[in-house]
Formats: sequence, structure tokens, C-alpha cells
Amino acid sequence: MIRNLYIQNFVLIEKLALDFNEGFSAFTGETGAGKSILIDAISLLCGNRASSSVVAKGSEKAIIEGTFDLSNDLSAMHVLQEAGFVWQGDVTFTREITKAGKSTVRIDHRIAPLSLLREVLKNQIDIHGQRDNSYLLNTANHLPLLDRFLNNEKQCDAVQKAYQIYHSLVEERYRLEHETFNQDDLEFYRYQINEIETADLQIGEDTALEEKEKRFELLKDSYEKMNEIFSLYQEHVSDQLYEINRLIGSMKDDAITSISDTVNDCYYALDDAMSSLASLRDEMNLSEDEINQMEERLFTINRLKRKYGGSIEAVLAKKEQLQQMVDSFENRQEYLSDISRRIDRARKEYDSISRSLSQARRKNSHLLDEAIQEQLKDLMLVNARFSTVFTDETEPTAHGAESCEFHISMNKGEALKPLSLTASGGELSRLMLGLKVIFTHLMGIETVIFDEIDTGVSGPVATAIGRKMKSLSDTCQVFAVTHLAQVAACADTNYFVSKADDGASTHSTVSQLDEDGIIHQLALIASGVISDSSLLAAKELYERNRG
Repeated sequence: MIRNLYIQNFVLIEKLALDFNEGFSAFTGETGAGKSILIDAISLLCGNRASSSVVAKGSEKAIIEGTFDLSNDLSAMHVLQEAGFVWQGDVTFTREITKAGKSTVRIDHRIAPLSLLREVLKNQIDIHGQRDNSYLLNTANHLPLLDRFLNNEKQCDAVQKAYQIYHSLVEERYRLEHETFNQDDLEFYRYQINEIETADLQIGEDTALEEKEKRFELLKDSYEKMNEIFSLYQEHVSDQLYEINRLIGSMKDDAITSISDTVNDCYYALDDAMSSLASLRDEMNLSEDEINQMEERLFTINRLKRKYGGSIEAVLAKKEQLQQMVDSFENRQEYLSDISRRIDRARKEYDSISRSLSQARRKNSHLLDEAIQEQLKDLMLVNARFSTVFTDETEPTAHGAESCEFHISMNKGEALKPLSLTASGGELSRLMLGLKVIFTHLMGIETVIFDEIDTGVSGPVATAIGRKMKSLSDTCQVFAVTHLAQVAACADTNYFVSKADDGASTHSTVSQLDEDGIIHQLALIASGVISDSSLLAAKELYERNRG
């Protein structure tokens, strides 16, 4: 969700700073005051194309900056982390547009590409107007939306995995049927296979050899010093220290017992230390041949890794791939028969899993239809009918053996038609509002913005729209630009957009209204005048829609 917004020198807005709350926020004001300018600024912040025309007259650049709470957007956090950003809570996004048309993007005050901003914020804000081609009008989204509503994710994953296995086998057979090798190719492949087999690579041996080489490099400079230490110890220290320890240990005087124990401990501690040092020396005391063998082996392994892959595992996998290519050519008919049998098995497995998913979809799709039907009734579209219509697929797909499309009929006796071809502006807006109550949370969208979707409605319909927006705000942040008192009265927070002319220029401002300000504005919207009766009616409207 968006926590705050700063705008400077953008169209009619000279400077504006707003803090936003959760829930439902309504923006009201006279026509032309700049309500839609605010929405345009947010859309630019989310990555829409910008032009120099948005820069206020006489200014060098326009600035739009917003801070978003991304704590519930795991996809956005992953994208930021992959791009090298350290996420620590809220994230600030900045868009600057110069009068020359140059656009600069910053994420947490660090310059970033526009594509990254779009990717991070793609699930944050859904801006919906009367003719908006939203994700709901895209037929490709209908089946995924149905699956999310029905919690079919596990079955969808199983179908996708089964499809990937089947599809990869079909592609492999196609390659075998159409790919040809000449004798030189086959000889080269055999040479590569033999080169890898001859090396007799063992997984992990490169790491072991590199560690051994590192240890040798560390110890070889100390080898002569170690020999000198052992020479001194054996010739001048060992026997004398042994004799000292024996003599002091033979004394029976209680006064020197503790001294005797200390000398004894020192003797055995030094003897143990010399033994450990000897082991280290023996470890690195390789012969010239052993050193050469180690270095040659590492050279061979690294050469094969550079040639066939970055690891021993990759080299061995390459060998298997090459062997498969040679086998598939030398035994083409046998290999084709085998892969055809595997394709048949994979297709049967896919058909079984996808059939199960299809049955679940078709059996339960009425639950989605009924849920949406209830939303439409609440919005006083009492004659509207919604239906999920399935179409069988002739070939396997990653999403199953069918596709689906949402169909709607807005009037009694009217045939169901595809959603994208249905309804006038006002009806479509109400329809979309009802659908978004169902789907917004499932899509992971954090903020929904409605830009004057209530145009052309009034009375009970307007109240229904306001209450439905309020209902939607239970699961996401909702902004609505509205001209209707019934809608604004349902909001948790109200903002007033106004325009002032100082003789030289015109500027738009936005202010948050307190309760008295809200009632005053509701009265003005509803009746066009401020009077005792209009204020009383506005107060009654406001109190009736609280909560």
C-alpha cells in the first residue's frame, strides 16, 4: 500500500505532500480542480510513460515521490533483493521528468531503470476508470483467477509439471526426427566422450585437490624451519628435558610437588606439540613427482570444466548428453520407439492429472458465479447474470485441457456474452467493482484506485457503489475520485481537491478534511448550496454510512 505521496511542479500542482491511511479514501472537489491529476501522478510513479507536458509551466522538472509498504508483497521484495537493494521496511520510489522530456527513476534514492520500478510495483496499484482495460478484461487471466478462487494451486502445479515432462519428450522426438549428423560430427562427439571418460572424474575431487594445494602452499615456506626445529629439539632439548623431568620427579620433598607437576605437564605438552608439527610436515612433504601429479590433475580437471561446464557435475552431465546424441543416431529407430513409448506414458499421466483438475473446475465454478452474482445484486445490477464458460483444448497445455472465459448478461432476456464485449460505461464500472471485491485480494493487489467510475449514477445505486468500495477496503487500500455525496460518505478518510488562481497562474491543492469539513463538502456536493437543511441532510448521510 502507498503510505505517502509528494508531488512538485506537476501540471497544476506546485507542491503537495499527503499521508495516506489504510481503508477507503475519497477525493472530492469541483470539476477541473485537479482530482484526476493526482491519479495521473500516481500512474507515472508506477511506471507509465511520461512526457514533458506534465512539467508545470516555468519549472525545470516535475517530481513525484511515494513511499510504499511492501511487507505483504513477496514478489516485489524478491525483485528488489535480486537487484541488490537491501529492503528494511517501507521503500521510497521517485520519478523526475524534465522539461526536455528526460525521465529519471530512483528507488530508495538510488538511480534504477524504469523496468525495475514497473516490475516491483506491478501488484501494488490497479487504476480503474470507466473504460479501463484491466486484468479482468484479459481473457488469458480468467482461468488463473478461477483457480485462485477455488484454491486449485496444487493441482495446477501438478498439471504444469506433467505438461513439462510431456512437452520436453515431444520436443526431443522432434529433434531426433529432423536433426542429422554427418560422420565428422559423430567422430567429434565420440572424441569428447572419450576425453571425459579417460579423465575418470570424481565428484568433489577438484575441491579436495585445491584444498590440498592451498595447504601445501601455506606450509612449504615453513618446511626448512620445521626441520631446523626438529633438529634442535632432538639434539639439544629432548634428552635434556627428559632428564630434568625424571630427576625432579624423583624428589620426594612435598615442597616441590607442584613444581614437579608443572615440569611434567610441560614436558608432555611439548612432546605432543612436536608430534603434531611432525604430522603437518609429513603432510606437505610430497615428492617432486607427487607435486607434479597433483598440479597436472588439477590442470586436467580445470581444462575440462572450462570446456564442458563450470563444475565436475556439469562435465559429467555433458558426457551423458553427448552419449545420448550418439546413441540416438546410431540406434535411431530403437531410440525413437523408446521415446514414443515414454511420450505415451507421459501423455496418459498428463491426461489423468489434467482431467482431475478439469473436473474440479467444472464442478465448483458455480461457486465463483454465485459469489459474483451476490456482488452484482449488492450493486443493484439485479438482472445481471455471470457465468464461467469453458472451452476444451485440443492439445495439452500447461494450464490443463481447457480454457475459460467470463461471460455476462446485463439485462433480462439478453444472451450471455464475453465480459470484454459487454455493458455500457456505467454498468461496466459497477460490474468491475463487484468483480474486484472478489479478485483483488487473490491477485495480491495492494491499492485500487477508482477514477470517477460513479459518473451517471445517483440515489440508491450511488450508495451501493460507496458501500461496495468500503467492503473492498477490508482487503486492500481503496482510493476513489468521486462527485457523489453517497460515495464520499462511505469513506474512512476524505480529501478535498481545490484550485486557486492568483492572477498569474493556477494551482491545485489537496487537503484532508475533518468531520465538519466532510459534512460541509457532502452538503455542497449533494445540493449545491450550504444551508441548515443541506448540512442536516449531509450529517445524517455521513452518520448513516459510518462503519
